Amino acid sequence: MNTREMITLARKHIHNGAAMESSALLCLTDAITWYDEGNYKAAAISAERSLSYSVGVFHKDYKRAILDLNN
Repeated sequence: MNTREMITLARKHIHNGAAMESSALLCLTDAITWYDEGNYKAAAISAERSLSYSVGVFHKDYKRAILDLNN
C-alpha cells in the first residue's frame, strides 16, 4: 500500500462515529499536507495515526496499512 492509498483508506473511515474522530481528522489533514509537500514518510505516519484513531489498532484496515508502513 502506498502513501496515497493509506490516505484514501484513512479518509474512508472519517466520520464513522469514532470517539476520537477529531484526532483522526487532524491526523488526516496533516497527512494530506505532508503528502502535498512531498514528505511521503510523514504523510504515511499521519495517515496511520488517523486510522488508529478512527478504527483502532485491531481493525483489518489498520493492520494492512501498518504492515506496509513497516516494510
